[in-house]
Amino acid sequence: MFIEAIEENIKYTRALLTGKLIYQDLNIVNGISSLIVLNNDGDILTTAHVAELFLITDETNEVYYPILDEMKGKSKKEIAKIEEKYGIKKDTVIALQNVIIDIADNPGRLNIIKHVNLDLAIVRIENKKNIFVKDFPTFRAHDLSIGENICKLGFAFPEYDTFYFDEKSNRIKMHNNVMHFPIFPFDGIVTRNILDPNNEISMFEMSTPCLPGQSGGPIFDAQGRVCGVLIGTKRIASVYNNEMPFNLDLGIGIHASSIMQFLDDNNIKYNKK
Repeated sequence: MFIEAIEENIKYTRALLTGKLIYQDLNIVNGISSLIVLNNDGDILTTAHVAELFLITDETNEVYYPILDEMKGKSKKEIAKIEEKYGIKKDTVIALQNVIIDIADNPGRLNIIKHVNLDLAIVRIENKKNIFVKDFPTFRAHDLSIGENICKLGFAFPEYDTFYFDEKSNRIKMHNNVMHFPIFPFDGIVTRNILDPNNEISMFEMSTPCLPGQSGGPIFDAQGRVCGVLIGTKRIASVYNNEMPFNLDLGIGIHASSIMQFLDDNNIKYNKK
């Protein structure tokens, strides 16, 4: 049912790779998120919590890179005092690095616009001269129906080796030893509508969950039209017949109507049908 629609949505769905440096053993944890390229300016649509990674990265590196430099060449006792001074624990994230895959050549400075109420954000890039993406989403102009078949698309189960910690410079650096991050479609049906903080129906629920890494990816119908953006999973915990506990994981998306209003408010170009 979704073969052609998936092929269409793959054209503008891109990955954001994030490497987090953990203080204990200076181990890097790889993460992945999903982005939607909207137009030939390279404007990006994703969730606010994914876009926040860019802000957190700058803040974290500004704080901890100088501390790592301060620790360099110090004894264990001196390092322990520095750890205590700055509240650094074994699981503290002391550095981050992001890389946007195949959207633009040297995208430059990023301008992030977050929605006031919804988990939604626009990421605008400074360098618009060389945009690699040539096909863009078409947003669905009419509402979804309960029980309608939809498909979610995003990145999951990352298997890449892009970041490493360079002890000489005390910085996260990049190489391209392994760059494998398969895109993952996941179908289901629309189950319920959801009210936003303003008591308006701007989100909806799906019968299948959002996999880690798929946040920010498109939700589309059988014709390939984007009818929402995937933002996460809601777990319903209950007990059957007062004796059998069970959990149900449901995907949560933001309606295309709310997305298009957000894009209009910020003068972002997009297609709709």
